[in-house]
Amino acid sequence: MWILLVVIVAILLGGIIWLMTIDGSYHVKKSAIIKTAPEKVYQTVSDFNSWSIWSPWLCVEPDADVTISGDGKQQGAVYAWVGKMVGSGEIEHKQLDLNTFIDQEIRFLKPFKSQSNVYWQFEPAGEGTKVTWGMQGKMPFFFKFMVKQMEPWIGMDYERGLKMLKDHLEKGSIASHLEIEGVTEFPETHYVGIKVTCPMDEVGPSMKKSFTALGEFCTNETIIYDKALSVYHKFDFTDPECTYSSAVPVSADFTVSNEQFYKGMIPSLKAVKVVFTGDYEHLGNGWSAAYSYLRYKKLKQNKSIDPLEVYVTDPQSEPDPAKWITEIYLPVK
Repeated sequence: MWILLVVIVAILLGGIIWLMTIDGSYHVKKSAIIKTAPEKVYQTVSDFNSWSIWSPWLCVEPDADVTISGDGKQQGAVYAWVGKMVGSGEIEHKQLDLNTFIDQEIRFLKPFKSQSNVYWQFEPAGEGTKVTWGMQGKMPFFFKFMVKQMEPWIGMDYERGLKMLKDHLEKGSIASHLEIEGVTEFPETHYVGIKVTCPMDEVGPSMKKSFTALGEFCTNETIIYDKALSVYHKFDFTDPECTYSSAVPVSADFTVSNEQFYKGMIPSLKAVKVVFTGDYEHLGNGWSAAYSYLRYKKLKQNKSIDPLEVYVTDPQSEPDPAKWITEIYLPVK
């Protein structure tokens, strides 16, 4: 027994020493050009009453409880939230420099306590505004090992938020609506696809090229399909590259003679299903909802099966992005 205790103590001490070697601090910032005057962008961001419209977190759980102190626009105003999936916390206006800068403090309460500095910068850029959203902070001691994961996840959230802020200000609406259907069954599916590896920040343009090539292949092979899909073989925001397949369903006996394409099969599986309706530009909101639901329900992802998107709507027959329907499947054990 004492040998086991010695081993456990040694492991704990080793873990503590390892954590002491990690800095734990992070600094994330993302920028976007919005075709609106700095005054208008500043007015929107400085008003906490607008945040629920374009928040990258509240779109995942719109029913979360939100409270705003005062008029939500002045120094000392606080925006607080409590939700099942988004946890709880609050953010406070610490300093507001008219039309140029906002300094805030964010205080997370759940799933764990932490405190960070958040800032906004607004700079004229041609006929619009360059908006920069940043966060600086330090992970709690026993969570310092998560800092490498935190930076890309915070960055992804900020990018999603800036895209929605941009659409809100430029278009007056955001083509993003999602419905979490929970754990469902996905049937065995055979497909023909083209596999691509590309930099993470080039996935959008890359997919346009791969689906164009796939469409030409289907026309030549007289393949008739009513939906398309993407299979994500490697998609990790901590990795600069991703690998995916653009594909369409085919019969089990279909054969491929063109070496550019391959025949694949998705086994029947259980998955968290999210139905996303809107522009592909905001598909990240759907994936954020899927992972948030996974954590909330304490489910385990089945990493032996690749996540996928099924495109129910054909953009060539439906020109309005607000009506595009995409099903997201995150496999679980």
